[in-house]
Amino acid sequence: MSLIVGGGMAEGRSESLRRQQAHLAAELRSADKTWVEAAEVFQMRFRLNPRVAFRSVRGWSQTQAAEEWNRRWPDEPKTFKSFSYWEIWPGKGGYSPSHDNLVRLAEIYECSVADLLADLPSFRHLDSAAGATLAVPRGTTSTLAGEIMVPSEAETLLRDLLGRRPGAEATVSPQAVATGLYRLPEEVDFGELAQVIVMWMQRIPHYPARRDMLGKLAAALVAATAAPLTDLAEQATATPAQDLGRFDPATLAHCEAMMPNLRKQGDVLGASATLPSALAYRRIAEQQARAAANGTQRDRAMATYAELTQLTGWLCFNMGDYGSAQRFYDDARAAAHEARAVELVTYILCTMSHLATWQGKPRVGIDHAVAAAAWADQSGSPYARAYAADVAVRALTADGQADRSRDALDREYAALQAALTDQGPRQSWWYFYDESFFWSTSAQNALRFHGADQVLVAADKALRLSDQGNLHERSFRLLFRAEAFGRQQNLGLACQTITEVVELTSVNSTRRIEQRVQELRRSLDPWKRTRAVRELDQAIRAYRSTPVG
Repeated sequence: MSLIVGGGMAEGRSESLRRQQAHLAAELRSADKTWVEAAEVFQMRFRLNPRVAFRSVRGWSQTQAAEEWNRRWPDEPKTFKSFSYWEIWPGKGGYSPSHDNLVRLAEIYECSVADLLADLPSFRHLDSAAGATLAVPRGTTSTLAGEIMVPSEAETLLRDLLGRRPGAEATVSPQAVATGLYRLPEEVDFGELAQVIVMWMQRIPHYPARRDMLGKLAAALVAATAAPLTDLAEQATATPAQDLGRFDPATLAHCEAMMPNLRKQGDVLGASATLPSALAYRRIAEQQARAAANGTQRDRAMATYAELTQLTGWLCFNMGDYGSAQRFYDDARAAAHEARAVELVTYILCTMSHLATWQGKPRVGIDHAVAAAAWADQSGSPYARAYAADVAVRALTADGQADRSRDALDREYAALQAALTDQGPRQSWWYFYDESFFWSTSAQNALRFHGADQVLVAADKALRLSDQGNLHERSFRLLFRAEAFGRQQNLGLACQTITEVVELTSVNSTRRIEQRVQELRRSLDPWKRTRAVRELDQAIRAYRSTPVG
């Protein structure tokens, strides 16, 4: 049976999710967790806002919640639509519950009114007496826009980068501020930093103020991310010449440990800010591979070099340098084969398929996807099988092969379920791949073969399940929504969504994101005199050095 977004298999997955939630709720309550504590777990685990979490943790549908309301207050009945509006709010299409309704919801769910509003922004930072600390309500989770968790370490880092540490001189240069941050790629939780960047942008209402803040941040990040190269150069200078060619397990382990942070740094801060560090660590890994004496050491060092080379190619890809990306990918694949790293070979072939498809060469993308699938079967990794199917979907979709792309979607979903239940270790490069990625690819497929409604269903699921710290993936998923709104000629929502992407990527925009924004903006040319498109153009001018369109 082919998987069609919104069809029977999607309903089956919804039923599976309800069973998971019911099982987790039972476990939490049996462990004597309060409804508030259990709802907080639901917010984190299932990425729900608090109003949805308090209902879901009881296993109620919106209709059942309305029935409970009507049992208590029959003279003021509500339907499921009321609960839907309250739960969507403060998003588009939602309505805020009145004070009296909030009190009654709190009574039904046995919580406080504040618990129900934990996802709303706090403006305590506007108080001049608040100092450096931004307080946020307990239970705030990192989910949809407006539901940002603010870790104190990331908040401090952002203030450092902006030169806003309490007591710091306003004239301190970004380079001076970054002096103490020379280990940025090694120590920062970039997911948390992304959440804080988004929060600050949401709280600064005017374009000029945002542009000023983002300009300072970008300058500081350039200085901070370049510092590791200076550190490495000084270390090499201080090392005796006879020791430079020796294999050092600790050095190789350091390169391996850096990989996840470098990938996340690229997702949050962008390719150009990450590429210098990636190249530096790649050179170190190459030295270690040459110096390694025995087979085990050499295979490990070659695999590390291959992964860093693939990452370098990925950064070049996002910067729009497709020729360099291809060369790095070819080098990475050869090194991974030499290291006999089968799962890594699969991953590299998948990224080569993605590159070819993006360049308008879907047949080449299909070839790479087929090769990736063969190696994935040898690897035994369900993540490898799932992602090989994913890139096949995208290549087949771009080639106009509807039936084969749906078959590949089915294979991807089956492999994904195996991956999500697999208890074995997972390679770090799969950090980005989860159910949200499947729904994102489903949205791409629906854009080619189905209507806008199915695109929105898939894109909304992808966004709801997304890691909000991955600004790169979130931006592309928002652009799928924007394209669907455009097809519906819903200009307001299309322009608002594109504007959100322009804002999100003010710090870390890549050539590929810029290309998609430009394409979508050109598609709106017939309506360029409307208020919605004029406001979009204003946002683009405010956040970009050159207008798009």
